[in-house]
Amino acid sequence: MTLAAVVSVLGLTALLATASDGGGERARTVLSDRYDLFLALPSGWHASRARLVTKLLVPREVVSVGTFGMAPGGGGNCGREPARAIGRMRPGDALVSVQEYSVGRRLRRRLGSNFADGPRLGGLSRAEGAYPGGFATAPVYTASIPFRDAGRAFDALVYFRGRPTQAARGQVAAILAGLDFGPDPIGFGSDA
Repeated sequence: MTLAAVVSVLGLTALLATASDGGGERARTVLSDRYDLFLALPSGWHASRARLVTKLLVPREVVSVGTFGMAPGGGGNCGREPARAIGRMRPGDALVSVQEYSVGRRLRRRLGSNFADGPRLGGLSRAEGAYPGGFATAPVYTASIPFRDAGRAFDALVYFRGRPTQAARGQVAAILAGLDFGPDPIGFGSDA
């Protein structure tokens, strides 16, 4: 694996490495010491260099990845959706934004019942006019996937512009399955 670049992911220093899969395709890896995060991305995907929902504090955005040029600007669903980025999507584009909840005593007791053990892409909902950019070219299909990892609570927000192909669904499923979090070295919301 060769080191390709050092980038800032969500305003923090992260390592972005590229490696060949043997068939000429380049895969990327996102590492963040601040969020204790590892994420492998398929070819054609990249991590946002800035937080997409700039005013969001809780839950906090820890990583957003997509197949297009993402731009910051929030809105929708209590202001936690990357609305501007969604508005820039073209048919065939996909976006995954992972947000973390503060896990205090009350949530810790319900963590297992409210958040699945790891994220899995299931059914999608068709959004009806909720995002900028209109639906003239293709509707937005979306899913909110609550999950837990390493005693932490997350929500993966998934968006596809247009009905996703099996290949696109497979890429998102692989991204979600490849998410790996550690025990959160900065102690977000820890009250224990």
